[in-house]
Amino acid sequence: MALKDKTNNPTVAVTRHATATISVLGTLVILGWLLRYSFYGLDFTDESYYLVWMSNPFIYEVSASQFGFIYRPLYILLNGDIALLRQANIVITFSLGWGLAYTYLASLAPEVRQGRVALHVTAAGLGTSSLVVFSTWLATPNYNSLAFQSLMITAIGLLLADKTISRKSVAGWIIVGIGGWLAFMAKPSTAVALAVGIFVCLLVSRKFSLRLLLLAAATTIGLLLLSATVIDGSILGFAKRLQLGIDFGGYLGGGHTMSQILRIDNFRVRTPGQLAILSVLVMALVAIWGALSEKPRDVIVFLAVSVVFFTATALLAFGRVHKTAGLGEFEGLLIFGVVFAAALTGLIFGRPKALSSLSVAQWAVAIFFLAMPHIYAFGTNRNYWENGAWAGIFWLLAGVTLLRPVVRERGTWSFALPLALATQMVTAVLLQTGLEQPQRQTQPLRLNETTLEIGPQRSALVLSAGYATYIADAVAAAQNGGFEPDTPVIDLSGQSPGILYAIGAKNIGQAWIIGGYPGSLKLAKAALDRVPCEKIAEAWVLFEPDGPRSIPTELMSSLGAAFPRSYQEVGTWRTAEGAGGYDASRAQELYKPTATTEALSACRAIRAKEMK
Repeated sequence: MALKDKTNNPTVAVTRHATATISVLGTLVILGWLLRYSFYGLDFTDESYYLVWMSNPFIYEVSASQFGFIYRPLYILLNGDIALLRQANIVITFSLGWGLAYTYLASLAPEVRQGRVALHVTAAGLGTSSLVVFSTWLATPNYNSLAFQSLMITAIGLLLADKTISRKSVAGWIIVGIGGWLAFMAKPSTAVALAVGIFVCLLVSRKFSLRLLLLAAATTIGLLLLSATVIDGSILGFAKRLQLGIDFGGYLGGGHTMSQILRIDNFRVRTPGQLAILSVLVMALVAIWGALSEKPRDVIVFLAVSVVFFTATALLAFGRVHKTAGLGEFEGLLIFGVVFAAALTGLIFGRPKALSSLSVAQWAVAIFFLAMPHIYAFGTNRNYWENGAWAGIFWLLAGVTLLRPVVRERGTWSFALPLALATQMVTAVLLQTGLEQPQRQTQPLRLNETTLEIGPQRSALVLSAGYATYIADAVAAAQNGGFEPDTPVIDLSGQSPGILYAIGAKNIGQAWIIGGYPGSLKLAKAALDRVPCEKIAEAWVLFEPDGPRSIPTELMSSLGAAFPRSYQEVGTWRTAEGAGGYDASRAQELYKPTATTEALSACRAIRAKEMK
């Protein structure tokens, strides 16, 4: 017996409208939550590196990722305001997630013309899963966010593209090309994996068109050529930048070589995580069962479970729950509770049609989406499952694929609202972990109470008292020592791009001279060897005696600088406990050069000798 969505029962109609309203509120609550906390916290390592790289990417000759150049216009537009940059990144990511979910849902049942409001509401709810990428609270634009955004753009283009020539299809192929270009600018490893995935998907889905594929390729290549010209003035210069970026990655020994990234990772979800996934699955199925029923009693069950999902989301967003889920390093896989619920809904209520009604093209896209999180993670030194969960929206949409026969039969997506609400709850759970345990910060963001203006653009952030004191002391010491903005600094601490950004220094060599790796010294030497001797001679030095990530001082002698003999200590301060991910407070010292002429001569002599 066919299920019909229309009903003359006012209770049923009101309940469905109420659930849609709740879903809209859930989406707005999550967005408002993140936008509010965009003013909170700062990581002195990775996030500060993102800020340094965006602020002036053109002073660095070597880079494997070009995200700094892509986000540079946004940095200028927002005047370097850290909170606004985070908010822009959040809005861009959610907008793309919503757009991807809408485009995909619409493509599954294009003949369904009624209930577009339900489609938008459901897509927005599912789109909140894109915000999981911020679950470590690194919301400042970075290479991970750009890689994720590029994959969503590419996926939207792929859904619009077809082998026939039409305005919509041509637009889709061009969007695929733009997405491929952005993926390369974010992470070349992800771009390579994406290209392979697209090619296989096009062949299997029978959407392959050599002419239109060449259009997408021409778009990517054209944008890359334009980027090369803008960034380095020539294709050869850009190619050299990329080659050196690969070489430098090999020097570091951080697990980014080709042999290390070509791997298959395992994952293990602990018992609490398994129970959480099962709970989400069961609750979502019960709610969907009620939504598909015409009986008022069953529909009330649908509303009740929906209210439970929303209440959990709201309690987390409004700070009424402070304890994290504690599901372990693979807690991002909690999204599979919704994925399995969507797939089982299709199999149970769609019966055999759930499988037989799907076209080859739809199967190809669904399988491609299942691979997308690993395409996103490809090249990282983190576990691929753990890292890939940040792009879990693709797993979610792959599961939704099996809903095709149900939505065609009912003529609306309103029955899928419980999936949107469950997605919001899962997203809130994962985000709450990040806000309660922000990366390399000592306390939950909600406990931060000290407002401080940071960096050359004077961005106001709410920090912990310890972090605020650390920054204020460093800025005061630098100013009292006569430090001027844009003065070059060599960071021997190995972990303080945030402090250099705060005092207005110009990080030379690399945006972050990273310490703590087997090849940190070799990488620092290679990077600074590309800096003119004039800059080396006039550069100040940030030093952290016996720091856990400190670069050995022999680096300075290899550059021709006699450190610390030919330098004067002008300021000292103590790091905050927890800064850089280390509990103990440590002393940091700022030195200015006192023998620039001798250092310049020694640097030139060393390089002349190395050239022979």
